[in-house]
Amino acid sequence: MKKKIFIAVFFALICIPSIGMLFYKTDAGAEKRNIQSFPQIKKEGKVNIKFFDELNNYFADNFAFRQEMIEGDAVIKKAVFSESGNDKVIVGKDGYLFFSETMDDYLGRNTLSERKIFSCGKVLSLLQENALNNNRKFLFVIAPNKNSIYPEYMPKRYIKVTSSNNYSMLKKEMEKQKINTVDLKDAIVKSGKKVYQKLDSHWNNQGAAMACNLMLNNLNKKHYDYSNEPYKVTKDFSGDLYEMLFPKGHKKDSNIKYLREHTYKVTSKINDVTAITYETESQGKNDSIVMYRDSFGNALIPFVADEYKNGYYTKAVPYDWQIPEEKDADTIVIELVERHISSLIEGTPDMPAPERQVNINPKEVKNMQTSLKVGDMEDYLPISGHVDKKYISNDGKIYVRLKNNKHQYIFEAFPTAMDESSKNDGYDFGMYLDTVICDVGTYDIDVITQKGNEYYSSGVKTELEFEE
Repeated sequence: MKKKIFIAVFFALICIPSIGMLFYKTDAGAEKRNIQSFPQIKKEGKVNIKFFDELNNYFADNFAFRQEMIEGDAVIKKAVFSESGNDKVIVGKDGYLFFSETMDDYLGRNTLSERKIFSCGKVLSLLQENALNNNRKFLFVIAPNKNSIYPEYMPKRYIKVTSSNNYSMLKKEMEKQKINTVDLKDAIVKSGKKVYQKLDSHWNNQGAAMACNLMLNNLNKKHYDYSNEPYKVTKDFSGDLYEMLFPKGHKKDSNIKYLREHTYKVTSKINDVTAITYETESQGKNDSIVMYRDSFGNALIPFVADEYKNGYYTKAVPYDWQIPEEKDADTIVIELVERHISSLIEGTPDMPAPERQVNINPKEVKNMQTSLKVGDMEDYLPISGHVDKKYISNDGKIYVRLKNNKHQYIFEAFPTAMDESSKNDGYDFGMYLDTVICDVGTYDIDVITQKGNEYYSSGVKTELEFEE
């Protein structure tokens, strides 16, 4: 009899997650990720051959009390073992949480190659050149990872073996290529202030105000300095790392609230700084700014927006370099979080490639593993491909040449991927050709790579015709 009761109880327990789905509803927003919805038997008029795989994923994401179980597991691991119940979150000291995706930067492992670091710098160099040629100010800033600022709160088991990482290497490369930048990391560390959220991966309002002050000082932009502005501490901030670790938790993080009110007005349709695009205006101010930014810009925007007559802030990538012209911007700022430095070479900015007046007579190499693709004409003509790494140095430039019996045009390409599926090993290239520059006629296009003082071409050419 006892065995039967035990079996009955056992089966009742294991059925709870399934039967409970009839009345239990998963909180889709609690885990900061996409939750699998119930799959469709047909998609676009055809039988969904992935139906059962999607059904399995649906059950895995939605069985009853799943999030409460995750919560319980995380509480026990954090309280008893100081461990994380989510592999994307690291439980640190004194209540600090860290994003696990920053570990490579923290430990100095899996760093970008010398070629990739040069390419990141070259992308910034070409963007800066274009901005300055169009009489616009340019600034690039890296928002540091939280554990780069507060390594003392990281668990002792994570031991650094080197101080070299993508941040330090790109910093040196930017010095070589004379990129206008501000070292926010150095300034924040020297300040000694706690300007990052304990339960979130981002800086708080004090950190954003400090960053804004450093940026606008660099740009020689008159602005209000919040360094001595009175503030109050509130405990009403929802930390992204905490919510990942405790999907059903209600703990709030503290934040800085300055007593000074922001004066800018939102002119975009969506009044949300987390939106892809956000536009502002500020009466009594002058100049206009376009800022390419990520989630660190959410807290940064209000302080910047107060100081510019017009502001346009976008998270869209690759960078659309036509926006500053459309918005008649005086200033361009790129803000990028440290852990995403590699994204600089993962997409080709929408900007006309600069023409170069260089005397190049490349050596043609048979069987050179270089590819060339010409896309469909839009505002500009997209040209992309991949070069043979044997015939380019770590700091070698990539050129695209158009040539016929009468004319020759040489353009410098971005060392970036244009194909979204490419991970870019450092040898992709992409560019947009402003065909207005070229005279009418038929041209051969080839790719030229630089290795030291030598130049090489595969000899493989694509024919291109420009008509009136």
